[in-house]
Amino acid sequence: MLIDLHAILCLNKHTIKPCRKAHVELLVRFNKFLKATAALDENEAPNSVIGKPMYMLKHPPKSAPRLIHRLHALLETLREGPLYFAEIPNRLGAAYPSIESARRMIDRDITSLAALGIMVARTANPLCYTLRGGLPVYQLEDLRTLAVIRDTFDRRHPQVHQIAGVLERLTADLTTDEQLIYERRAVRRAPVRPAIDYTPYADLIAQLEQSITIRQPVAFRYLPSSGREKRHPYVEPYDIEFYDRHFYLVAYTSLSSQILDFRVDRIRHLDRLDQRIPPGTEAKRPLITFRYRLAAALAQGELSQRFESQQIIERLNNGDMIVEAQGRSDFFIIQTLLRYRGNAELLAPDSLRAKMAEEVQKLADLYKGDLPQS
Repeated sequence: MLIDLHAILCLNKHTIKPCRKAHVELLVRFNKFLKATAALDENEAPNSVIGKPMYMLKHPPKSAPRLIHRLHALLETLREGPLYFAEIPNRLGAAYPSIESARRMIDRDITSLAALGIMVARTANPLCYTLRGGLPVYQLEDLRTLAVIRDTFDRRHPQVHQIAGVLERLTADLTTDEQLIYERRAVRRAPVRPAIDYTPYADLIAQLEQSITIRQPVAFRYLPSSGREKRHPYVEPYDIEFYDRHFYLVAYTSLSSQILDFRVDRIRHLDRLDQRIPPGTEAKRPLITFRYRLAAALAQGELSQRFESQQIIERLNNGDMIVEAQGRSDFFIIQTLLRYRGNAELLAPDSLRAKMAEEVQKLADLYKGDLPQS
């Protein structure tokens, strides 16, 4: 946000005494300098602005008034971290050459920065200055990154409203040019698009997250795909993961003495138990080691990291490759390999291959009448 002369004059009636017009004009010039260094032309090199890295402010010209140089030096130093008064000779000696007058000058400069919305906190024993915030100065890549965040989370994401609220606060004071850049659709996005609307389950997810954080077991009723609801009287929640376009609670259940993935939207009647999981007693889920063949058409370049500990065991003469990997469950392995369609074959272990054959047979039976007659 670029503050005009009138706004600073009004603000300085309460912060700078006496309020001199020349001083105010210098603050306006410094504020314009901050915005100008961040307003990048999209045709410029993406990693530089007049020879400087994008995350650094350009130094003001030598002809700029001393106040602008001093405010710039102070702000850049504070952006690096807390500034102790005893460090001023080494870190800001050029801007504040006299240690006797440095405190008075810094206090005055901090008041000037506050007039621009840049807040600096002072703490005593020892005296220290810390940048606490203010109006952000966005670079071009910052605006594009904010746009990526905006376009990543689909309207069905359980936290979409909180994310939108944060972005609205961060972008409320953008200039017109900055707003145009931010409002463009992000090209480098990887959308998180749940298969169903998870916003009604935001409170449930928040409760589960809190139980995970404080190591609190829970109980609930669960409706699996079979349609027969079951009560799980003791569940140790470990994590919430998003895969296959759904949110899953990764948890140990006493009902089967296993770690399972519970789809969050199928959890009913959550009860947070008045207990705590002792440290070091968490159940461990053994990973399933298996092998599969990947067709030559997909065996080019780097292997997609769909599973844990993947390694190529053999390359066949026809270009296919044999891969050994580990997966979290039979369901996860089968569903992931089915996405390859006819380009992947589950080879081992035999028990898992039999489950894959059963799943494929079910699909074939659905379309048996539509297959061409030989």
